[in-house]
Amino acid sequence: MGVSEQLKRVELPNGSQWINDDVRPVNAERRTWTFLAYHNFWLLINCNIATFLTGSALIPLGLTWWQAIICMNPPPPRDASNTCQALLWETSLLRVRSSLPQWLERITIVRINSITDKHILTVSVGFPVFSRAVWGLWGAQFVVWNRIFLSLVWYGFQSWVGGECIYLIILSWDPGFEGHIHNTIPADTGMTSAQFLCYFIFCIISLPLLMIQPHRLQKFFYFTSTITLIFFVVLLIWALATMGPRGFGDTISSGSVLPATGGPDSVAWLMIMGIMSTIGSIAAGILNQNDYARLARRPGDAIWGQAFAFPFYGIFASILGILVTAATQDRMGEAIWNPPTLFVRLLEKDNSAGTRAAVFFSGLALVVSQIGSNLPGNALAGGIDLSSVFPRYINIRRGAYITAILSPIVNPWRLVNTATIFLTVLSSYGVFLAPMTGLMVASYLVVCKQKLNVDDLYRGDKGSIYWYTWGVNWRAPVAWIVGVVPCLPGFIAAVDTSVSVSDGATELYYTNYMYGFLSSALVYSVLHFVFPDARSDDFVRNSPSAKDLQQQYQTRARSTGQVPRSSRSRQTPSANFASAKLATRVLRILGQLLHVVIESTAAGMEPGTEPPAQAGNSSRKYTIRSNFGQSRTPRSRKNRPCDACRRRKTACVIPNKPPCLFCSSRGLVCRSSAADAAPDPHVTTPKASPLSNGPESSEAGPSPASTDRQSVYEGSVSSTIVSDGLVRQPVLVDIDAAASFALSALDPPETDVHTLEDMEDRTSHSMGLAGEQDTYFLDSFRSVLLSEQDEIDANFTQVYDGSSQPHHHPVHFLMLLNGFPDHTHLAMQEASDAIESRVWPHGPALVRLYFKHVHPAYPVVSKVRFLRQYAAAKLEIPASLRGAVYALACAFWHRDPSLEGPCPFQQHEILKHCHISLRRELEAPNLFKLQACLLLPHIIPPDIDSVETPSTWIMACQATACAQMIGLHQDPGSWSIAAWEKRIRKKLWWATYANDCWSSVCHGNPPHIGCDTFDTTPPTLDDLRFDEDVPEELHYLVDPENTSFRISDGARFLEMVNIARNLRAILDCSFQVKRNMSNPQSRPQLTALRETLKDWPSLIPQCLIVEKDTHHNGPLHLSFHATQVLLFRGLMYPATKEAKATPGSNLRQWLTVALAQFKVFTTFMRDITEEELTGFWVRHARSQLILCGNFLIYLFLLASEPHDVEAAYQLLEKFHQSLQRLGGTKDISARLLLRPAMLRIDSFFIQATELIKQGRSGVGESPAVSVQ
Repeated sequence: MGVSEQLKRVELPNGSQWINDDVRPVNAERRTWTFLAYHNFWLLINCNIATFLTGSALIPLGLTWWQAIICMNPPPPRDASNTCQALLWETSLLRVRSSLPQWLERITIVRINSITDKHILTVSVGFPVFSRAVWGLWGAQFVVWNRIFLSLVWYGFQSWVGGECIYLIILSWDPGFEGHIHNTIPADTGMTSAQFLCYFIFCIISLPLLMIQPHRLQKFFYFTSTITLIFFVVLLIWALATMGPRGFGDTISSGSVLPATGGPDSVAWLMIMGIMSTIGSIAAGILNQNDYARLARRPGDAIWGQAFAFPFYGIFASILGILVTAATQDRMGEAIWNPPTLFVRLLEKDNSAGTRAAVFFSGLALVVSQIGSNLPGNALAGGIDLSSVFPRYINIRRGAYITAILSPIVNPWRLVNTATIFLTVLSSYGVFLAPMTGLMVASYLVVCKQKLNVDDLYRGDKGSIYWYTWGVNWRAPVAWIVGVVPCLPGFIAAVDTSVSVSDGATELYYTNYMYGFLSSALVYSVLHFVFPDARSDDFVRNSPSAKDLQQQYQTRARSTGQVPRSSRSRQTPSANFASAKLATRVLRILGQLLHVVIESTAAGMEPGTEPPAQAGNSSRKYTIRSNFGQSRTPRSRKNRPCDACRRRKTACVIPNKPPCLFCSSRGLVCRSSAADAAPDPHVTTPKASPLSNGPESSEAGPSPASTDRQSVYEGSVSSTIVSDGLVRQPVLVDIDAAASFALSALDPPETDVHTLEDMEDRTSHSMGLAGEQDTYFLDSFRSVLLSEQDEIDANFTQVYDGSSQPHHHPVHFLMLLNGFPDHTHLAMQEASDAIESRVWPHGPALVRLYFKHVHPAYPVVSKVRFLRQYAAAKLEIPASLRGAVYALACAFWHRDPSLEGPCPFQQHEILKHCHISLRRELEAPNLFKLQACLLLPHIIPPDIDSVETPSTWIMACQATACAQMIGLHQDPGSWSIAAWEKRIRKKLWWATYANDCWSSVCHGNPPHIGCDTFDTTPPTLDDLRFDEDVPEELHYLVDPENTSFRISDGARFLEMVNIARNLRAILDCSFQVKRNMSNPQSRPQLTALRETLKDWPSLIPQCLIVEKDTHHNGPLHLSFHATQVLLFRGLMYPATKEAKATPGSNLRQWLTVALAQFKVFTTFMRDITEEELTGFWVRHARSQLILCGNFLIYLFLLASEPHDVEAAYQLLEKFHQSLQRLGGTKDISARLLLRPAMLRIDSFFIQATELIKQGRSGVGESPAVSVQ
């Protein structure tokens, strides 16, 4: 087996060169870390032996215990006579507090982390992916490999220390354990065979725990952090309680004699070096903490969990190490800075059972602590980095195991031999990592201005704004070198003591982290200012504000894990309470019904008669003037509530200015009718939604109840707002209280413009004449449907109140609460995630391809509405529609020069998830889901099909049912809905109608849509023009030539509808089960249709002619010729042998005319170009081509006159030649379009002789033909 086959076997299911399931942004279901999880995480990272060593290792270097504590947390000098303190505070460095106390160090680190966390928490990407924005897509590999090396070092070191803890446990069982294991390892390695065996045992114990995914670590954290914290507290208490009456003894004078000032060997510079080593020891954690910040359930969980736990436990563990070392130094005779070594010495001094038990449990706790910090901090960190480097083959789990397996190559046993080596390793690598951190912060704050294009982070070609120059942002390496090179002399001298450098170089090295961070950040910012990158700068300038952009990414993440309302927990009231509450509601509804009757009676009085005065009006002695538009508390009488809250009779809370909390959460327009007469300047109009588009879109102003309905309809379109980043359409209806799940649905209307789309958690279902309630009854009496929990499940909305004309009945829609079971919601979510994972990061490119190649030929998607929603929150678009767009567009992958290589997925991989999702989405149908139903049949057909599959017919039934469920079969011209919605509904109905007609022809079935089952008027060019002009902010999603409406596209769709209408008339006349040919009107109707279609090619606009410079017109002309086929077959009915032999039969009467007509068809086939052929053709084109080819055979075999036979044969031959010419194309879709017709024509020529013989003699079966 070759290398390529082996690599193929280990390839991840959804892996590619730049992304896999672990590298992509974290979806909502995997964002599980709470505040407590972050608290426990940072506790484990800080409360371990490594942090213990960071502080206690300063004592062997010559510092006393209190000097080491000052280095970690220096207090202000309390006694000027104290020489050391006075000298330290005389130092200029300490005067400006450059020698950061540890609490300030760690708060600073928290601040650095929070800067990068802020955006990571919104876009949910990790450190390796974020680095692509800084260094470039390929340049980021350098940073990630540095971090991988650190993971190997730290995992090896922590595992070695964990092995010492295992050694401690075994030693507590058998004090002679070292002597029982024969040592075969040289002494200069710094270890024995027994120690290596314990190291190996620890590594084996850790391996099963590497299976835990990062988002499932919470329980692991609870267990390990509890044991760790208890152990360290007990250790401190034991050290302080058992240090004897001498206290710390002579540890105060145990330090070496150091110069107070001057030179790098002075106390001040030694302390600064210790401080920098402290930061250097966690430099790797600063770099990649984004990998864990993105797992936060809420942004505050990561920020506050880190802000508290990181500095507190870091200080706690470091000071604890110094105090324990100082407290035990006098007793043990030396400063023992390694806790396992301390317990070994304790066991040597006292080998009693109690001591051995204490040592055993201490070793066990230390093993738990080491695993608790090593697993998330090093193994999984390395796995995350490796999965970003090789996403096609490595996920986090595989990467963690690779990190564990490769960690011994760093020789971790040498890192703990002496304190000097340990601190050198810690501080030295900060030289390289500090500039990287500075680059990240400068990129985020200064260059990118807190804006990030997440999609382009996963696009590994020149189309990404982070491609820079050959995939590398050269400014980053230059700035990094500036931050590293000046510190290199001191770094070399620290690693190799035989090298001597100047004091200045050593002192600069001691401040390496501070210098590297600031210098690299400054140089990087200056380079981007002097040599800006055009595309990234253009994105920063022209994209929405950072806040809006982050809100969009938050919406994207939230929408992947929304819980359906039906699955949310509800508190069921007790039986008595529910009964009483329901009785109260019933009484309220009865009272409202009585109020309606009284008002109706008053409305029927004679003109000039006034209704009786309200009883309460005369008794009121004073009024309180109220305003609207300012902040409002729940029971305020000074500030009016909004209309929605007033009708709901609930508290209206406005934090600062409208909208109120309820309207904001439901996507409603927050206004007060009483305030409309004198508008308050503080009232803000809602933002335009991504779904309010088209030339007619405008903010819908308040309409008095007395406004004429027609004028309201003509003068406004339902306005839209963005609530919590989700695109919503406000419900401007008289029943919006019910739409907002309230109970006052019978209140008088305040506006007449409704919307049946884009309602949060609701779907509108058409209530037909045979529905659950009579439409005229609903016109007078409408109630709401209450669930067992006394919540509104559905209510009725009237969009047309009818008229006196026949068949103009009131029209109502059932506004149903979308409640999906958990398993349904999970299936849809999994399908959506699977679709996005397969296409990522090429989604925008596929959208661009769709609107370039598919939409002009088949414009069923509402273009601007789709693009607005895709740009704002694409996961709010049904997965079936997104998948259909991606799937149809991928056929044109090779047409986009910016997309390198073959398409990374197969069309069927997307389609299977589309159908899974659509099956469940149709429980709540809407316009977007209907568009998916119309698109999905037009996929590339299988290469084994010679007959159209029944699925096209079944999916046409699905689309028809969806259209009828949302009321598209009823003309919306008189409805009180937004004008944009009327236009879209008409266009989609006729697209459904045409789809139904042609799908029925594929197998000769009767259409689903009956002639008397709809009254929707045909669309106009203005209807098609709507929603086609793309606003400037969305131009990046389409090619420049697709930004505006093209009349040819609209005219093509109108002609498609006209041909479908003529086709349906032909089907009704000649191709029904109960044939109408006996009807004397049928043949004149066919003749009239013949006259209508005869001159169609010469009457269509010039833009629809098939020429070299026109595109997308081939499918239209093919549908015309297929319609002609059925027309002539109807006119020539019946095509029998008797009719062929009878001179005056319909067959012989029309055969010559048909031959003349189909010369136009063969000319059309001759004129089809390669570019036309490889464009988008609807799936029905295959059946239409089959119809035309078979009709030529039909004419040839039924011709009786020699000149007709010759003419028919010439047509067949020309058609065959055209198929052979076109069949030479390399385009797979084009070949599959031609294949069924080619098979039939080729089969005919093979069997022609037998067929002619059968025609003369008569035979009941197809001839048996042997093909060699």
